[in-house]
Amino acid sequence: MPSAALGLKLPSAPSVALIYTALSVALTWPLAAGLASDVPGDLGDSLLNMWILAWGAEHLPRVATGAMSWSAFWNANIFHPEPLTLALSEHLVGQVLQILPVYWLTGNVILAYNLLFIATFALSAFGAFLLVRDLTGSARAAFLAGLIYGFLPYRIASVPHLQVMSSQWMPLALWGLNRFITLIPESRIPDPRSPIPDPRSPIPASASLALGTAALVMQNLSCGYYLLYFAPFVPAFAIFRMWTLGLLANLRVWIGLAASAAVTLALTLPFLLPYRAAQEQFGFERPFGEVVQYSANLWSYVTASEYLVLWGSWLRAYPQPEGETFLGFMPWLLALAALVCVVSRFSRIGGATPPGVSGFNRIRRAAPPVVSGFSRIDKVLAFLAATQLLALASLILFGGFELGPLSVRTPMRVLFQLVAITGVWLAVSPAARARAARALRAPATFFLAAALIAMWLSLGPRPRSGDVLLATTGPYNLLYEHVPGFNGVRVPARYAMIAGLFLAVAAGYGARQLSTGNVQLSTAALLILLEGLAVPMALNRTWSQNETMPPARVLPHSRPPAVYAGVAALPAGSVITEFPFGDPAWEIRYVYYAAAHWKPITNGYSGAFPAGYRRRVALLQRLATDPEAAWQTLIDSGTTHVVLHRNAFANGADADAVQEWLHANGARELNRFTDGDMLFALRP
Repeated sequence: MPSAALGLKLPSAPSVALIYTALSVALTWPLAAGLASDVPGDLGDSLLNMWILAWGAEHLPRVATGAMSWSAFWNANIFHPEPLTLALSEHLVGQVLQILPVYWLTGNVILAYNLLFIATFALSAFGAFLLVRDLTGSARAAFLAGLIYGFLPYRIASVPHLQVMSSQWMPLALWGLNRFITLIPESRIPDPRSPIPDPRSPIPASASLALGTAALVMQNLSCGYYLLYFAPFVPAFAIFRMWTLGLLANLRVWIGLAASAAVTLALTLPFLLPYRAAQEQFGFERPFGEVVQYSANLWSYVTASEYLVLWGSWLRAYPQPEGETFLGFMPWLLALAALVCVVSRFSRIGGATPPGVSGFNRIRRAAPPVVSGFSRIDKVLAFLAATQLLALASLILFGGFELGPLSVRTPMRVLFQLVAITGVWLAVSPAARARAARALRAPATFFLAAALIAMWLSLGPRPRSGDVLLATTGPYNLLYEHVPGFNGVRVPARYAMIAGLFLAVAAGYGARQLSTGNVQLSTAALLILLEGLAVPMALNRTWSQNETMPPARVLPHSRPPAVYAGVAALPAGSVITEFPFGDPAWEIRYVYYAAAHWKPITNGYSGAFPAGYRRRVALLQRLATDPEAAWQTLIDSGTTHVVLHRNAFANGADADAVQEWLHANGARELNRFTDGDMLFALRP
């Protein structure tokens, strides 16, 4: 229902963007109070991402001016002497392009990171708003859809992973492509369920296509997971829109979309080739068991982050790594309203032409024959399909049941029976075929189906519901085995963000059908925000493994701990090794501060670890066992200087052992700092 019909009007799009921004600041509070010094979530992967951002902001301009080669850009200053170390994790070039002005003006990567982090909420919400407003014609429904996607509860579970949070370009890409398709005037068959933007729009079709393409490229450059996971949904969406608008035979649309695909590939491919080279260099492939471990479980969708105020202590059905994929209850309720509308709208075939919709008769002529009423066989087959659907739900939710000779324990058998009965029903019933064809044309059907497909893929190669194995192999397994790139990523659960996008759009269609006056709109908005509320947001959480707990804060690169100022003053060609060596909580600090001096370090932390680094860890963590082999691996790494963080050792005797080992091999102490750090130069 268009908002104008209610006599109510939302502010303009820029004002809506400001509302989303204000909400983003409020719902990440108190981050804004420490924008230049605090870090949301934990001081883990966020520090790795800050180093990546700083590397890109410092070195991409050098690549652009020819001062650095493209291949050298990927040889970042961790895990020395290994090459292609930037390709061991996300390159975050999309985010780097966003922060360049702030970074150049301030040099504060914490500030730049936090602005990016807050922007992921606001821009995701605004992108969904634009998409759903164009699809439904209702700004009020679009506003709710924006709240759903921008403030998904799943985002709170993903706080330390900026690349996962950076999902704002997906709705913007679909928005641009949708406007291009719907603004093509030739041979358009209007779809009464999907309003067409005004052709006099200030953004013409060609500009819309360019914006959609740019957004898709930015998404590809912001998150490698979404590059792989989101890609198939883009052409599916475009073809669906062309089908519903009668544009499948329109050559101009196909040429435009082909050009968009070519440009996207051309701008993305240079960033993919280094990953292919790194995979060949290091022989990386995510083990099948690791991919299974980081897959969602169906119960993950009722498992919320413990930091959520409303649901965090209640919805803990199946906690596991990357397993808190709760999307909220309100989106499902609104999407259910959309589904009910689809079913009720097409329960009778051959209704009146919607008023004011020209060309609708052409759709009617292209649609299946009008058939009214269900026969007895329809009712029998509908009942059988319903029993199988209930049996499948019982299996998924409770593991099935046994009732005398009746045993419901095998999900794939029940699913096969459901598909078979539905297929027979469609084959023998013209009425069922007609209704199914009409329902398939409904946009809400497409977006609900896309959300469910994304959820199924998030379950990984061996889908499970609790401890019940839903299938011995899932569709993700085919992708893992046959599609390049899938064997290099390990977290299928991140499909949950894509499921959240499509669920938000489907919920927008549901919201359009409801009475959305001021009270209803405010109530729905409040409930959506409450489900994703995590205020006050946790900041600067620390963690440790083998050694002491690192400091509760990190310092900006412009004023790092004193030892790193000393490292920065070392001559070019210096290579640094820091002790304690191999403890992830400290290694990630060394990586973060490597942006304060840009000297190569043999330490490292990333999405994958080279074999040479793992060998160094094995020797340098037990140097007392074989001190000569430990020293040799230090020399072989090219190390010229050692930083010893004495206060980082859990046992002072271990720090003494490293210091004595260095002196015994001729290392010279250059400086000792007040916080216990020491800088040594190795004997040439």
